[in-house]
Amino acid sequence: MLGRVIVTGGSGFIGGRIAKHLKDAGAYVVIIDQNPPKVQTDEFIRGNVEDEGTWRQVPEIGFDAILHLAARTSVLKSITDPVDAFYSNVAGTFQVLEYARRREVPSVVSASSNAVVGNHTESAITETLGLNPLTPYGATKAAGEMLASGYHHSYDIATANIRLTNVYGPTMWNKDSIIPRLLRYAVGEGEFRIYGEGNQYRDYVYIDDVVSAFIKLAEAQETGTVSFGSGESFSVIEIVNKVSMVVGEKLEPPHIPPQKGEMAGVKISLEKADRLGLKATTSITEGLERTWQDFLQSRRSK
Repeated sequence: MLGRVIVTGGSGFIGGRIAKHLKDAGAYVVIIDQNPPKVQTDEFIRGNVEDEGTWRQVPEIGFDAILHLAARTSVLKSITDPVDAFYSNVAGTFQVLEYARRREVPSVVSASSNAVVGNHTESAITETLGLNPLTPYGATKAAGEMLASGYHHSYDIATANIRLTNVYGPTMWNKDSIIPRLLRYAVGEGEFRIYGEGNQYRDYVYIDDVVSAFIKLAEAQETGTVSFGSGESFSVIEIVNKVSMVVGEKLEPPHIPPQKGEMAGVKISLEKADRLGLKATTSITEGLERTWQDFLQSRRSK
């Protein structure tokens, strides 16, 4: 069990869920984020992870792990503002690893992305594929993985990188990803457009399965990169149809020209995840239904 943990990005969608799970299990949790957390925590430090001064505010106690989720996650915004993506994702990961080295934190688990391998559609993506990012976002995540490898071999820190697919679930309503945008569109609270024909396919994984994977990797002090998702990939059109069934209304968003740098498809191999005991157990139908009901509840509470 993890007793003392730092969660960067702990006010965000995934980080907040991880922090809540850890607190419910009795852990001492420190959150580092630009924004106040929505969950109970023992210590909140407002700041950017790339700023060394932020880390000087962390309590001088021994931590079991750092779960690193603070990042700029928009692929398209990384193209328009690559400098911001670099400082948050590369310099930020460097500061995380430096803190772990100086304070002898034994385990760091970082959120990565299959965007590091580029547009690979010939077969399922594995952890042994070469790095070939197509965007600044993908390049920053590849750089983070390389930094983690260097710190593991030089300083004997367990550094795991979990390449997440599209994570969805409750409380993600302000995010710019496909499922919350579709649900907002379904109730007339925003636009949704399909790039190209909508044949781009992605793996979608439910938030609670991701939380479990992060904590298991930290507890086991695993090192290396592992892809994690549901193991099922769906096209944009298929997701629109599945959301239509959940909300009880046929959604027909307009089509616009495809975006440069967008990966045609993501299908991952879960062979390594299976060996490590990481398993997504929530089906897309069950996960979308839970997410939709939470969305409706959040609107009613407003």
